Amino acid sequence: MEFLLSPLKIGKKVAPNRIVNQPMEGNDADEVGNPTELTCERYRNLAEGGAGIIFLEALTITQESRARKNQLGIYEKTAPRLEKLIQEMKGINPESLILLQITHSGRLSVADFSRVVTVYPSEDPHVHVLSTEEIEKISDAFVKAAVIAQQVGADGIDFKQCHGYLCAEMLRPANTRKDRFGGSFENRTHFFTETAKKMISAVGNNSFLLGVRFSVYEGIPGGFGTSGPQEVMEDLSEPLAFARLVEKAGFDYLNVSAGIPAITPEIVRPSKNYPEGVYRHFGWAREIKKAVNIPVIGSGYSYLRDGDNDLKDLDPKRRSFTYWAEKNIGQGVCDFVGLGRQSLADPLFAKKILLGKTSEINYCLTCGGCSIQLRSQVQTGCVVFSEFYKKILKEIQKKQRNDISRL
Repeated sequence: MEFLLSPLKIGKKVAPNRIVNQPMEGNDADEVGNPTELTCERYRNLAEGGAGIIFLEALTITQESRARKNQLGIYEKTAPRLEKLIQEMKGINPESLILLQITHSGRLSVADFSRVVTVYPSEDPHVHVLSTEEIEKISDAFVKAAVIAQQVGADGIDFKQCHGYLCAEMLRPANTRKDRFGGSFENRTHFFTETAKKMISAVGNNSFLLGVRFSVYEGIPGGFGTSGPQEVMEDLSEPLAFARLVEKAGFDYLNVSAGIPAITPEIVRPSKNYPEGVYRHFGWAREIKKAVNIPVIGSGYSYLRDGDNDLKDLDPKRRSFTYWAEKNIGQGVCDFVGLGRQSLADPLFAKKILLGKTSEINYCLTCGGCSIQLRSQVQTGCVVFSEFYKKILKEIQKKQRNDISRL
């Protein structure tokens, strides 16, 4: 494992290895958005796991509009508890880089407990379309969140531009707003460029890392990665231009994803229904990597496991995580390999890989149980290897059966 083991400079910091724990929501914060003991336990385990980069899940910049009932938040009220959590993680493992993903849920906010808003009109005429002034205030809230992340001791942030949330809405050709935030590609990227400029000014010229995770292709009409408001065919012209824009803005890395979990889940998360989706993720990362000089994090690796998957290569070694991670890093497809679901199944995955203890890994079965939990607004984790989360899933399934029996 020549490449997985090697450190790499990212911005003015160094990641000790090339494995990345992608942001994975646990929906286990308290009513204010503070991390609870369950949250802290999850991240202490990830710290022990020793991935080169550990992302904290999507932290909402506002309680007003959010996708999870118990979503972690990043604002003044939650800063002390976030600082304590990061101190605990760094006490366990001072080498890994800890980055916070910051987000606004936009039209994916849930009306049961928050306000649903959108960048451009949706199919529901009752959803509030944000005004120019409201968008400007959201931009300021992102900047404030980045400053708080720096103050609480994080190594950097991920300014989330993926998976259908507000910043992803902004980038789409379907965003035909008439103000400076909609219409042309230049206008649709104004929110990013304006906010990025303010972020860089606010955090100062130091080693604090700034980056974005973005969906290269969303798979919806007028989605990012298409050529027009009604188009659906993949066209990477704008994603490649956006990647170059991120680098030009002075950001330190790009984290490549695709799809919208709530709408096009098979694009986001390859599974036995669409195993070849991992190859698409590799291809997207390769094209982005060609366009920029800053480090690129690739996605789609959880499905690979130890080769026990439904890819069509006859040699199981050429279907495995270690084979593809080494191959893709070595050939310049990406600089880091990201794992989401696998980090839920086994938070010590990176440590076991790096120590050659692959036989001890609890491999993610891509069963989708964690996704069911997240959609159900309950505490979320691996339902295969954790009795705690397995019990929660059984309660969801029981409630669903009872609901059906009442029909």
